[in-house]
Amino acid sequence: METIIQKALKLLLDKFGADYDCVTITEEHGQYRANIECSTPARLIGKNGETLNAIQTLLKNMLYSQNNENLFVCVDVDHYRKDQEDRMIAKANKFVEMMKERNLGEIKLPPMPPYFRRVVHMWVLNNFPELASDSVGEGSARAVRVFYK
Repeated sequence: METIIQKALKLLLDKFGADYDCVTITEEHGQYRANIECSTPARLIGKNGETLNAIQTLLKNMLYSQNNENLFVCVDVDHYRKDQEDRMIAKANKFVEMMKERNLGEIKLPPMPPYFRRVVHMWVLNNFPELASDSVGEGSARAVRVFYK
């Protein structure tokens, strides 16, 4: 699957005339991460990651049309998104530690975009067998709630 993802992403980048050095694909827990290394990352990231989000959406649609299966593929440029994820997980970890220290039954994290809510849900699932999470609220106020099972 890594080879299929890499070929599709390179085809997409070449069609757009993107300047990049290499594309690496990794897999963890059934999720794929494609990292694009380039000398001008801002062009591929775009304002607030909008170009990066568009590339990711196009890639996922291409892969679905080729394989008829939904894959979770995160497209990153020079680890921009990975750094954001690490900061979000560090913030979530502080909230979980506070919940445990204060013996709270649950805690609600600040509102965040869908992608980062998914990152937090997966982090909770993979690191805290005694905890669960769900999303609460609506629209831009949607947030992750972490609670004991």
